Amino acid sequence: MFRYLLIVGLACSALANEAQSGRIVGGLKAGGGQFPFQASLRNLRNAHTCGAVIIGDRWLLTAAHCTIGQQPFNLRVVVGSTDRTTGGESYNFRQIVDHPDFNQVTLENDIALLQTAYPIKMSSMVQPIRMSNSLVLGGQIGTVCGWGASSYGSAAAIFLQYMDVRTLNNGECKLKHNIQNRSKIHGSSVCTYSRVGQGTCMGDSGSPLIVNGNLEGLVSWGVPCAAGLPDVYTRVAAHRAWIFRTTGL
Repeated sequence: MFRYLLIVGLACSALANEAQSGRIVGGLKAGGGQFPFQASLRNLRNAHTCGAVIIGDRWLLTAAHCTIGQQPFNLRVVVGSTDRTTGGESYNFRQIVDHPDFNQVTLENDIALLQTAYPIKMSSMVQPIRMSNSLVLGGQIGTVCGWGASSYGSAAAIFLQYMDVRTLNNGECKLKHNIQNRSKIHGSSVCTYSRVGQGTCMGDSGSPLIVNGNLEGLVSWGVPCAAGLPDVYTRVAAHRAWIFRTTGL
């Protein structure tokens, strides 16, 4: 899956402006229970591939480019630990539901639902997050967390990382990207920026953007890694109707 994420990025952009999946560079180590909704999506080799977010006792959200073409038995999720290498509880999946209008070229509707085979046991370390019901505006302070690489080409972080970011309106976000990458910023996208040397990285795809305690976005793509350009997320509020219709939450 990690190799697949790189291929997606290479196919979507060119040279230094390749849109690579996921990444947190320049972040801080999260404390136990600080982000109890954060989960680690794993492959059959137990390798972390993407982040995921708990939204119910049987349901998680992630990026569709993390799950497209996958079968439920090829993936599992680990919850309840900030250490990627130990602890937590593992759950197999009953089904994977990629957004029916996900576009692998433009990354529009880059969102997927994961249903576990049996209920997730909640605790102080494992809790669902409340989903946003409105489109966040530019200039808001949010937080992004994940186990993505701390630099381009490095391994996934051992400990969950987080950092504060500022949201941008889509017009501002497009102006900061080149013409090719602007085609991957949609009405259902939200962008953030911090500074050069801070940003998401490979392995952060599907991880949450939180604003005012609500799940606002899922890491979709960015120019690797923390290169001084905005990171782009899938807006969760834009997909609430599909999420509720599919899950019955």
